[in-house]
Amino acid sequence: MKKRKDTVVRISRWLDREIEQLISKRKMRVRFPSKRNFVDFAVMKLLEEKGAKLK
Repeated sequence: MKKRKDTVVRISRWLDREIEQLISKRKMRVRFPSKRNFVDFAVMKLLEEKGAKLK
């Protein structure tokens, strides 16, 4: 059995709606094709700002 490399994280419904509204705009959809992509980018940026060293 092969394990998945990603993890599911639950977010608030209001935050999910806000992200969807933001990335539904044409320019944002090109940069962030999915909510997952948007959240990954935002979390990585926050971690880098806090001093985490990401590979």
